[in-house]
Amino acid sequence: MSFLPPDRAIPQTRRLLYESIGMSVTDFRCQAHVEALGPEEPNATHSIVFIRRGLFQRSQHRETLVADPNYILFFNAAHPYRYSHPLAGGDDCTILAVTTNAALNLIARRAPWDAEEPEKPFHVPSSVNSPCSARLHYELLALLRGRSPQLIIEDALAELAHEAIRAAYASHGQQRRQIRSSPSAAGVLRRHRELTEAAKLAINEKLQALPTLNQLAQDLSCSPFHLSRVFHQIAGMSLRRYVGRLRVNVAADRLSRGTRDLTDLALDLGFADHSHFTNAFRREWGSSPSRLRARFALS
Repeated sequence: MSFLPPDRAIPQTRRLLYESIGMSVTDFRCQAHVEALGPEEPNATHSIVFIRRGLFQRSQHRETLVADPNYILFFNAAHPYRYSHPLAGGDDCTILAVTTNAALNLIARRAPWDAEEPEKPFHVPSSVNSPCSARLHYELLALLRGRSPQLIIEDALAELAHEAIRAAYASHGQQRRQIRSSPSAAGVLRRHRELTEAAKLAINEKLQALPTLNQLAQDLSCSPFHLSRVFHQIAGMSLRRYVGRLRVNVAADRLSRGTRDLTDLALDLGFADHSHFTNAFRREWGSSPSRLRARFALS
């Protein structure tokens, strides 16, 4: 993801899919190679961003986040961000551009004390992409592809936006508890976050053939016990849950783009077999991958 000026632009496409109820839905595709951290770029709109494929890094206020399909990102209009692409291949995202009034209304329902700054409606920069928000994201895409009635699309869009905000404040509450538990350990917390982001990047790079916990810890210059504990604390889920959810989210994107053979998909993403994949998918989303595949086939 990037908003570089034309003379430095990374090949990318934007396609408006829908616009209503104070939000627009845009399909964003970026074909970046490995790119170092670029200059600050103001975001064009208040936005909620879902990553479908690939990853990028977003930096703001000296904190860098590895943005992959396990996360939802929030952007405030005119606020500057910096981006990098540590892995080749770019990323595909669904962008919900939100008007100021719509953003404030969404926030007011969850955190009225944060809905008083029109220039900064989103106080939480990112959140874990919950199984509910992941499912709703692809449900919305299928409805848009199938040209469903406007009422149905608008309701799905509203529900997705509300779930994204709910997930954001759930994550935010956990982060605040971490800070309150050790107010004098800001430096330690920063190092723990850096370690977690490095582990996320390594997992994305080797998702098809994961290293062992010991190998990953050696690569990151720490003990496996320390890495396991810190990752769970900062990411809000265990390493194994993170890997499982990432594989399922990557699979959802491929199924939405027409992948038919579930066995080949399962093996390509590192699952032991078709059954292992189906069980993991059902555990995360509450439905089978074949049901998602059929939904997009009908749309």
